[in-house]
Amino acid sequence: MVMLLYLDNPYLKDFTATVQKIEENVIFLDRTAFYPGGGGQPYDTGRIEFNGTSSSVIKVNRDDFGHVIDGELPSLGEKIKGFINWERRYAIMRTHTAVHVISGVAYNQFGVTITGNQLYEGRARVDLSFENLTRDTVENIIEESNKVINKNLPVKAYYLSKEEFMQRPELMRVNPKLYEKYDKIRVVEIEGFDAQADGGTHVKSLREIGKIVLEKYESKGRKNKRIYVRVENEP
Repeated sequence: MVMLLYLDNPYLKDFTATVQKIEENVIFLDRTAFYPGGGGQPYDTGRIEFNGTSSSVIKVNRDDFGHVIDGELPSLGEKIKGFINWERRYAIMRTHTAVHVISGVAYNQFGVTITGNQLYEGRARVDLSFENLTRDTVENIIEESNKVINKNLPVKAYYLSKEEFMQRPELMRVNPKLYEKYDKIRVVEIEGFDAQADGGTHVKSLREIGKIVLEKYESKGRKNKRIYVRVENEP
């Protein structure tokens, strides 16, 4: 079972690991800081170094944590050092936490949840379960989100047992059946504001986000409205 280092330390930029298996141009490690993608957050990219050689990590497979390599491969059992493409990862972390702030405002003020999202470097699209969504409402959500950011609340992650988690329905922002296969559920909490189940990487304080800027919004169905945002003015 691979040890997922990013869960407890999303700021880890490099790490050492041992190659456990090789399949064509895919290597499997005993531990990794590369995020494999999921929940709208894309996989990490970066590189590995071994025996004086450097090769690119161009993708990480979500289903089996295989690291897709462009370049020379290490040997089975060899130790490598992995390096995250930190500028890209950090931009995505800032964006991911910004989406949690937007989600928290929308949930707390209007009782709506996110029905889908996609994160990019400094940009995101967010689908919300609104039936009616006006420009004024969207602008209000973004304005309130930036007010929350200015409070610079801390962000933390912790785990709950399945039993504890199921007793807190406010944490379940997607289909509860998605959590059934887990014995423990990871929760990301913006202290004093919002908490929800999440397996991705986040900044440790809201001020790192910068500012959320609304780009546009559109209807994607009777109960699905999509907004596009970016984050800027990194401190």
